[in-house]
Amino acid sequence: MKRKLLAAAIIMAVSTPAMAFRTFGIPDCGEWVKQQSEANKAWVLGYLSGINAAEPSRSDALSKVSSADQIFLWMDNYCRANPLSNADTGAKVLYKELMEKK
Repeated sequence: MKRKLLAAAIIMAVSTPAMAFRTFGIPDCGEWVKQQSEANKAWVLGYLSGINAAEPSRSDALSKVSSADQIFLWMDNYCRANPLSNADTGAKVLYKELMEKK
């Protein structure tokens, strides 16, 4: 199952334009908390991978997490605290936190 998630994330990261301003399939936080779907998990991994790949001159933010499960737990907590938000907002906040982490 983790291989499927990783494959989906890689496909999404490679097929997403680096400077895209719009994304499709964004789960809202209510959906994220209600449905721990594989599609939502693959979406957030692909989204973060895409942002990370688009910023090659900066540090590798995703190297600061050791597993996808850490990302999912962070998103769970974010969405429970911000149920009216979208998962892309949470993913951006997470990415920013990872960039600031030393």
